[in-house]
Amino acid sequence: MAPLDISKLRFVLQVLRHYKFPEARWFDFGLNLGLLHPTLEAIESAHRGNPSRCLMECLTKWLTKADDNVTTVGPIIWQTLANALREMDVKSISTDIRKTMADPVSEILQCYIGRLAQVVLTEESVDLLHTEGLISKDTLTEVKSCGCSLVGDPMLLILSAVAEDHSKLRTLTSILMKSKEAVSLASDIIMEYGKSFPLAVTVMPSCQQASTSTSLRSGQLQDSSSETQVTTNTDAIPQGVVEAIVHPGYKAEFDRMGDILGTLIHNVVPLIEAAIPSVNDLKTYLGRCRRDLKPQLKNANSFDDVMDVIEDECSITNVALLETIVNKYSIQDAGDMILAYQTHLDEFCENKLTMFCNCQLKRLSSSLLTCETIKFILKWNPSEHSLSSIRALLWKTFKDNQVEVVVIKEGNSIIVTCYAPHYLMESLLVTARDNVDMLKEMGLISLTIGYYTVYDEHAIDEEVKSLMKKLEMVESERDDLLEENAKLKESSKEGSKKKMSKAMQIEVDHSPSSLQSKTEFEKEDSKKKMTKAMQMEIDHLRSSLQSKTGIEETLIEREKEIELLQEKISLMNVQQLKETSITLRKDQSTQSMDPPKGPVYVAKFDYEQREATQLSFKEGEKLEIKEERTNGWWLAKSLDTEQEGRVHIDHIRKDEENELSTLESLELFHYAMTENVDIPKIKEIKMRSDVERASLFLSLIKQDSVLLNQLREKEHGKPKAIRWYDDGVQLTSPSLIQCQEVVSLLTYKHTNINIIKSSPDIVLNLLPVLLQNEKVMYFKIQDTQLTQDCVSSLCNLLANNKSLEEIHLTNCSIDDKAVADVTSVLKTHNNTLKRLSFLNNPLISSFSAQSLSELITKNSTITELSIRGTSISSDGILLILSILSINENLVKLYLDMKHQDTCTEYHDYDIVKDRLIFV
Repeated sequence: MAPLDISKLRFVLQVLRHYKFPEARWFDFGLNLGLLHPTLEAIESAHRGNPSRCLMECLTKWLTKADDNVTTVGPIIWQTLANALREMDVKSISTDIRKTMADPVSEILQCYIGRLAQVVLTEESVDLLHTEGLISKDTLTEVKSCGCSLVGDPMLLILSAVAEDHSKLRTLTSILMKSKEAVSLASDIIMEYGKSFPLAVTVMPSCQQASTSTSLRSGQLQDSSSETQVTTNTDAIPQGVVEAIVHPGYKAEFDRMGDILGTLIHNVVPLIEAAIPSVNDLKTYLGRCRRDLKPQLKNANSFDDVMDVIEDECSITNVALLETIVNKYSIQDAGDMILAYQTHLDEFCENKLTMFCNCQLKRLSSSLLTCETIKFILKWNPSEHSLSSIRALLWKTFKDNQVEVVVIKEGNSIIVTCYAPHYLMESLLVTARDNVDMLKEMGLISLTIGYYTVYDEHAIDEEVKSLMKKLEMVESERDDLLEENAKLKESSKEGSKKKMSKAMQIEVDHSPSSLQSKTEFEKEDSKKKMTKAMQMEIDHLRSSLQSKTGIEETLIEREKEIELLQEKISLMNVQQLKETSITLRKDQSTQSMDPPKGPVYVAKFDYEQREATQLSFKEGEKLEIKEERTNGWWLAKSLDTEQEGRVHIDHIRKDEENELSTLESLELFHYAMTENVDIPKIKEIKMRSDVERASLFLSLIKQDSVLLNQLREKEHGKPKAIRWYDDGVQLTSPSLIQCQEVVSLLTYKHTNINIIKSSPDIVLNLLPVLLQNEKVMYFKIQDTQLTQDCVSSLCNLLANNKSLEEIHLTNCSIDDKAVADVTSVLKTHNNTLKRLSFLNNPLISSFSAQSLSELITKNSTITELSIRGTSISSDGILLILSILSINENLVKLYLDMKHQDTCTEYHDYDIVKDRLIFV
């Protein structure tokens, strides 16, 4: 059984609450778990009247083996916890936990709950969870309302279903495979399940049926006019085998090759039987050569059984295993027979592909947990290529990885279906991506490995068309603005002539009008340069689209280029060009006032500045944003008072009167079409064709201002995976690809990095890259579980980083060990960090007070420390205060409001009170 540890504290609490554990009985529960009476009394004294907190502290002591007596009761596992509940006479909860959480297959899935929580399923996959009995109808609605993520009670219901029926784990992994981002997770679960239950993986009737349906789906792709047809009769043949009717002119040839293979095996079998020392020796050798055959060999009790396993591994085009055995036991006569067969095979493989279309070359695997489907679609004429061409294709695609051809379909193009073991999937994907250019030259239309599309020519064409449409819209807007600018320039020239005439009449050399003309000339020159640069960017984008390779990485890169270009045009150039229009149309007395160049926001309410750097404003006052910062405090200028200062993003909203730009139109259209927007008019547009959607949407939002504002509010409230600011970047639940993009785009000005709601694996990959950047000064991780590996990596980087000034670890499941590790490094190996925050980490207890006190004493650079939202008791706070009273390096200590009374009663409170901040 898998042991529990402190990292599972939140999950254990969630399970107990799910099964309605009476929190008021936490004391008895702790005694039954082996905790000592004094330990429990200390918990009760510190958190009197708060049973929820007492229960959490009780479990913390148990999971960390705080008392030696804990291990005498039993190991730290679910079974021990269930036993403790049974002794309390809450037998129903005990039984539920024992059946669900202590089940060995459920425990396998529990190891992946953190990664499962990061996966966003499609609605189709969620519906499948309900159809397959993994969740109830009510839970189905709950999952969809939570963004199709498996968190909370839905995950517990899935664990219950898996514990009750172990085959449901295989069903779950098959559903997960439908989401690209969950393919590796599903594979890991499968591999772990296979290690723990090797026999269970090989016997899977339900998956055999899935194999049959896969072949049937492939059959549907063939050309209806083709002479070659596939028929399947599941009643007359074994599950997982497709009966094929091939062209009559080739059937005899195909059967003859199958007969030659059968004759070869029949003649070689007695020679092998005579040459081997024993059946067990042959089984041992085979198990070492082909580890995936071990489960089948374990059930093979006779020589004939072993030969049946070997025969199943052989196909018309592959007798490698038979050849290996013959070579191992030096059976000369059998070796000659195999050489003769290879000669026949080479001749056979030179036949045109028309002969092989729709004919099953290899028995489909009996288990979706041990194999995965690979499908090629090629621009080939079957009469112009041979089976050797297929073998060459597989070699160029996957090199020496084990991939078997299952069936070839003939339609408007050639469809080749293969399979390979699950454990090769990562290697196959990497190799195929590296060779995709070569495959395109060979006529590849699409390549799919499992549920992952490596290349799809049709999808690429659609993406290019979409990007070209966006480019046309951008160019059209640019042309309109340039035309307007030309007209304004003419007006400017006429105005200048009048001003010069007036200047000559009054004989003033340095009149305001001449200075104005000079200013206008400089602006025109600036706009010319800007327009030229913009044109160069558009030309570069068009060239890039024309030479597009089509693979996924290039699509991402081009998409980012078009977005950056649109942003520049919409937010910079458009406003610069419109500035001329606004200036020329104003009265001369007001021409010296510059219109806003940045985005305009409106104040939600009155606000009086609390610090010198902040800006005071009134409700409804319009503010021009000068600089967007990651900490939420943006630099703004009041359009009423022209004063500048910091404003918080929560205090302002976007100005709805601002003109709808092309960029915002595209963003709103993408949001409305891809998200589940509960607006009737948007739902109606979604029902229309792809061609009609865009024009109908743009027309609608221009006419309906109420709808436009609704969409703006919804889209603005939706968190974006990547958001760039003037001083850094914020990543919210990012994927690995998105992280790689961010790293490649970081520059010297990006000194602030925020990571929110990420997975431990992503953080582990990002930490070395981000903190090795000597420009990063502010680093924050929020709402992300940091494992011990993450903390260790962070400590290693802190020991060498010379630029970082602030670290904020907010709601990261940080415990006492993590605090000890971080403070240990900061005490001796870091002298640049100024601010450290452990906000909202309830696993930090009074044990950390000593580590924090030593940090304050030995580190002279840290000036601010936050321990709000931790479980440090009053005694721990007093210990820190005692150090604070004799050490003046720490300027600000942020504490919870509940500690205010304790601090005010401290005998040296007057000395430290100005440095304590209660929130």
